[in-house]
Amino acid sequence: MKFVLIIFFLSVTLVITAQDYPLTGHFQNLNEKDIYFNGNNTLLRPATGVENDIYDSLIFSTTHSARRTWFGRKLLDEHFIVGEDERFKIIVDPAVDLRLNRDALHDLGYLNSRGIMVSGNLDSKIYFNTSFSENQGVMPFQIWDYYLNYGVIPGFGRVKSLSEYPLTGYNEYDFAAACGSFAVKVTKSLNFTIGYDKLFIGDGYRSLILSDYSAPMMYFKINAKIGKFEYNNIFTKALNPNYNNISNLPELTSVNSRYPAKFISYNTLTYKYKNWQFSLIEALVMSEELPNWQIIMNTATPFIRGAYNGFMKNPGNDLAGFNITKSFTKAGVLYSQIFIDRLFGSDRQDWALQLGYKDFDFFNMKNLFFMLEYNMASEKAYTFFDNKLHYSHYNQPLAHPAGNKFNEIIVMCAYSVKRFEFVAKMNFLKVGIKNIFDIYQPEQNYDNYYQTATAPYIVNSDFQIIYNLNRANKLQIFLSLSPRIDFVLNSDITFIQAGLRTAFRSNYYDF
Repeated sequence: MKFVLIIFFLSVTLVITAQDYPLTGHFQNLNEKDIYFNGNNTLLRPATGVENDIYDSLIFSTTHSARRTWFGRKLLDEHFIVGEDERFKIIVDPAVDLRLNRDALHDLGYLNSRGIMVSGNLDSKIYFNTSFSENQGVMPFQIWDYYLNYGVIPGFGRVKSLSEYPLTGYNEYDFAAACGSFAVKVTKSLNFTIGYDKLFIGDGYRSLILSDYSAPMMYFKINAKIGKFEYNNIFTKALNPNYNNISNLPELTSVNSRYPAKFISYNTLTYKYKNWQFSLIEALVMSEELPNWQIIMNTATPFIRGAYNGFMKNPGNDLAGFNITKSFTKAGVLYSQIFIDRLFGSDRQDWALQLGYKDFDFFNMKNLFFMLEYNMASEKAYTFFDNKLHYSHYNQPLAHPAGNKFNEIIVMCAYSVKRFEFVAKMNFLKVGIKNIFDIYQPEQNYDNYYQTATAPYIVNSDFQIIYNLNRANKLQIFLSLSPRIDFVLNSDITFIQAGLRTAFRSNYYDF
């Protein structure tokens, strides 16, 4: 009976039918099952180890294999290099992604990624990590289409096309990825982190507040704990490359230009009560042209900045929301988000909503993961009358990849047995306005402006068979089948991939 139910849930998800690998805890080699049900604050990722003893032990756990040969231990069970004594620990692993792929546009494509991952700590008070990869590859159709419109590949910054004629070429690109952070635990209740990375706020597959869909960004985070309350102040710098002048700025920038920038300040306040987690989140997008004292004042003044900016007549783009999570020890996790745009200074507030459920031992079946999630955003969510302050980074939305005016249902199921994983995922997306950058002209009255858009239905699905060569560094052999059906264009394209990868980063193809 157990086997029949497992096959049923995997089959339902596939028949209703991507992300590259959906169960990595959002760009990090952590098992979410170990994070929930232990009193952790699960709102913000990634973790460095500075957060608490549980994260410290999970990130810096080192497996010792009983295999006789060094090659067998390193390939199948252990981290590549581990250096440690009673005070210091460092872990080094290679990162590879070598795959072949095929779809209707390409008889045979590829991805060739080579990189390195390093993490370490000193006395469990100073933490650091870094990763770098160099990549060349052929992307799926929707990624090619995104590049033609916005000049970037989602999740990355500067990209070079390897095709002589990119409009009709082979869809082949060259790009690099680098991330890192440095964190210091000042006291048991206070820590600081500076880094260049992707951030994620929330508990779902998507985040409607801040997701890991877009490129990495510079950030500085202050974390403070007072009793059952936890506060985070995050200061980031986002870029407006303005390729193809999508931001409607006076001057068109090129790949080698100095990009216009903006600052985004986030505040989160989380309260833990038994198995409940309540979080208040606030975001403020500020122009880099503001006087330094106003930027400092805005960053250091939490939760009233929208009203403050309205009083000071500063053109800040303010957003606020809630994240609520309820964990059931034997019945999974319920989670939700609501995000409100233009909380102050406008007669009309737009909003986004998320409702979701996930369980790591669904129906009490060990290692059977199940997730069901609903996401939506209203027509003008994440937009702003000043195109310099739209809610984006590197021509990519900071929240949901569909932009706004969308509805989405996601179903995901995965089963693990020994070193094998079987993953099936479907998302049914009613697309709205992907381009949140240039919705209206600055001289127009925003609240009276009406934007029409088509609403195509797109179904993305992904089915993967995975063999974990090494669970310590997530080295996998995999086979992936990802059908994508666009009901408006009447197209049906299946992206097939197979190869060897280190699954420590999420790449989203499902939009």
